[in-house]
Amino acid sequence: MKQETNVAKRLATFGSTIALAISASSAIAGEVTVTPTPEPAANNGDFCSWLQSKPGTLYKNSENPIIQEVGIFGRMQYQQAWIDGDAGGDDFWYDSEGEFRRLRVGARVKFLQYFELWGNVDMENDTRPSGGDLDIEYSNIYEAQLLFNAQKAFTLSNFDKLTFGYGKNKIKISAEGTTSSKKIKTIERSAIANKAFPDNMTGFWMDGTKGKTSFHLGFYSTEASDEVADWHAGEFYLASVTQDITSMMSFEKSQAHLAFAYADHAGSADTTVGFDWTASVALEVEQGNATVLANVIFGDNRDDASSSRDGSFWGVVLMPTYWITQDRLEAVFRYQYQQASSAEGIRLNSRYVRNAGDARQEDIASLRNGRGDEHHSIYLGLNYYFCGDNSKIMAGVEWEDLDSDGNDVYDGFTYGLAYRMFF
Repeated sequence: MKQETNVAKRLATFGSTIALAISASSAIAGEVTVTPTPEPAANNGDFCSWLQSKPGTLYKNSENPIIQEVGIFGRMQYQQAWIDGDAGGDDFWYDSEGEFRRLRVGARVKFLQYFELWGNVDMENDTRPSGGDLDIEYSNIYEAQLLFNAQKAFTLSNFDKLTFGYGKNKIKISAEGTTSSKKIKTIERSAIANKAFPDNMTGFWMDGTKGKTSFHLGFYSTEASDEVADWHAGEFYLASVTQDITSMMSFEKSQAHLAFAYADHAGSADTTVGFDWTASVALEVEQGNATVLANVIFGDNRDDASSSRDGSFWGVVLMPTYWITQDRLEAVFRYQYQQASSAEGIRLNSRYVRNAGDARQEDIASLRNGRGDEHHSIYLGLNYYFCGDNSKIMAGVEWEDLDSDGNDVYDGFTYGLAYRMFF
């Protein structure tokens, strides 16, 4: 009951803030030269042009001192997977029966020239891959942020961008984790990338850009929450920097990304982070129709975890892509390797191998656990873009092999098909 009350209060506060701002904007309309939201450029019935022109923009007027912009946005991602695998000598075939991987809607308001309030919510609870049901309903707040544009407010010449934020934020460490699900090249991120990709957290952060360098500094609560969390658990610290190094390389585009995260755990309320610390070093280059991403990730599992799951871990991801038909058909290859010092120090993704082991599916305990100390995976896929990343189909096949103390835990193939769109 207490949690529901807190959620209601937060939603009421969010709604009241927007309503108050809109009312205030209307009240001073006589004092401001109001420019109507411009009509979108004619697209001659071209759905792609419409989809890519931010059709969710409901109001935009940079001269209004109270509210400058109001808009809505969303994404829909649906996918299906099939597995032909072997778990400890048990052969099995699994069908995920399809799922809404992500179904999100959100709203944003830019106000008082320097502030932005925005958030989005998950609108599905789809447990069919593990034998459950599909419910299209509010599930949780995915992100909710209040941002302050300090560079614009104080005309800071030392920064091209400087923003301070508070709220529920995505934790960006690995290269794949830093890339939005709207733009990732594979149907699912690699297992090692997800290991360094904890659930969204509530906290304070600063984002800045100067020339070819961008950085992020964040201080977060490790308390788990479906909404905006309190500070009753541990703390999480994140620092990252992205540097354009094209001038130092012999490629058309080159970018390096470094990130380090440390978690100060605090008991049973702290369930969002499975490591004590982790670091990521990534390089991405582009030449002609090809790009190559290389990412090394390493760290230490939580000290208070099971003795078979603590200790160190590390992994590497190598992912080249190639445009077969420019901006339309893309080929993707990914190799991932991860290793741990303890017998169960690393884990398979829940989608879809561990889901297959659920008691309501194949009922294989070792598969449901999905833990080991050495893991290889190879992914090969094709992406077809109808409207860039705004609307695309993804198809891929992934082979995986997981061992623990020299014993086979799982090996098999996952075949996937996905449709993704956003506006």
